[in-house]
Amino acid sequence: MNCKFCSSQTISGKKIQSPYVNYEYTLYQCKQCKCRFFDIKEHDVDIEDVYDKYSTKHNKEVASFKKNFYWTRQVQRIEKILNRKVLSVLDIGCRTGDFLMHFPDNLDREGVELSENSAEIAKGRSLTVYQDFVENINFDKQYDVVTCYALLEHLLEPLTFLDKLSNMVSPGGVVVIMIPTYECVKQWIIDRFTSVRWWMYSPPQHLNFFSKQFLDRYLAKNNFKLVDRYWTSGGMFNPFRNILLAGRVFGKSMTLIDEYPPVNKLPIFDHMYSYYVKIK
Repeated sequence: MNCKFCSSQTISGKKIQSPYVNYEYTLYQCKQCKCRFFDIKEHDVDIEDVYDKYSTKHNKEVASFKKNFYWTRQVQRIEKILNRKVLSVLDIGCRTGDFLMHFPDNLDREGVELSENSAEIAKGRSLTVYQDFVENINFDKQYDVVTCYALLEHLLEPLTFLDKLSNMVSPGGVVVIMIPTYECVKQWIIDRFTSVRWWMYSPPQHLNFFSKQFLDRYLAKNNFKLVDRYWTSGGMFNPFRNILLAGRVFGKSMTLIDEYPPVNKLPIFDHMYSYYVKIK
């Protein structure tokens, strides 16, 4: 099989059991661009049904919105990089709209969400939501900010989307991309010393694993400049989670490590955040 990203020759790796359906998928790695991927066509699965079941299961207690530190920090980072007033924001893979709700309601706050359950909740919060595969949507405007948190790994045609970004972002605008990365100490340890499945290897939901080199080069080709990058645990690493006081203290400590240098500037954990600015 040729690489879905650069068309070069690939290496087939181990079989990965899906946590969502009763199939194993083959993990491929490209010799040239170093990206990894699963082939969704390996098995006949209704991916929209998989997403809707997942979101319905996890959308508990979402009706009462409350601001949180994580999304507040994201807004602060974006506003600092944009260096002008945000007038419009598009969150692709917006789920129930929590991130968009951290912006003032007098802005253009729009989202894309495939799951009907999540989209209906977001619409109920007075947000504009497009319910379709983002590759199929033709946007007729440009946005100051386009965010893609945990998005690229899900897309059937990720390069089609990346090619559209330049027309979606206003000059000087900001693109935020958060992806799971295997290019980190955590995944290296899991791969080298354990037999467990890295939890990000979860086909057919997670299909694409970009190398940072390929991602940066591809976006540079589309007139985007990398201005900031850091890595976090995504709040997933807490060995004391089931010990009440210790779990809370450790969780707070990890939040500080995730959000502030110098530790988050090292590729220790598997959530990679990249901030790009569209070159005018």
